[in-house]
Amino acid sequence: MVARGMFLGVVALLAALLLVSATLAAIYYQDYQQQVSQNQKEGEELDRALASYATVQGSLNSSLKDYNTTLSLLADSVANLNTSTPSYLRASGALATLWAEYRSLAKEQGMKAVSLAVNVLVDFGNGTRRWYNDSAAQAGWNAYVTTLVLLDGHLDAVWYPQYGEHFVTGVAGVNQTTTTSWFVWVKGAGGWAVAGSGADGVQMDNGTSIAWTLCDYDASFNPQCSP
Repeated sequence: MVARGMFLGVVALLAALLLVSATLAAIYYQDYQQQVSQNQKEGEELDRALASYATVQGSLNSSLKDYNTTLSLLADSVANLNTSTPSYLRASGALATLWAEYRSLAKEQGMKAVSLAVNVLVDFGNGTRRWYNDSAAQAGWNAYVTTLVLLDGHLDAVWYPQYGEHFVTGVAGVNQTTTTSWFVWVKGAGGWAVAGSGADGVQMDNGTSIAWTLCDYDASFNPQCSP
């Protein structure tokens, strides 16, 4: 009787474990399906943006409104697309080119392009510092997209859709190492401070100053440098 009771107990335990495993599998499968659907949606959105870019680029009589719309579409796609995809590389390059063309067209037509004046510093940690003062950015861009455009797409990162953030691993061709990492800073009334979020969470306003620094960090991932 004792052995039979133990056997039945083991069977009940195994059944419970199978139920839990099935439940977890269903949850993970649902999350996977949602991510696949989101990636498909973003891919379709990017295809439309790239098609719009090609149309705008090939027309000398395109209006500033067309440029502005396409810029917004490309910026949204780049900000939400996996950085390892060929589409991301095409879009990031197209975004920088289109932004330059948009500003040039506005100047030719005697109109002022709707843009912000921002300042971006890149500190490579070896004494080399590169300023992009009074640089133009489109309203609504975050620090990630702004940096990507200013550096003509030369920004390496890993996209984490679950957080809606890019983890930047390289700036202007200089990559992080096993002991150093890139940090983004925002300048406020009290001076420079490490951004409370990734670059995607830093919205650019007129006069905003941000900095990228490559430096060592402690066990809590706090940078051992400042701009």
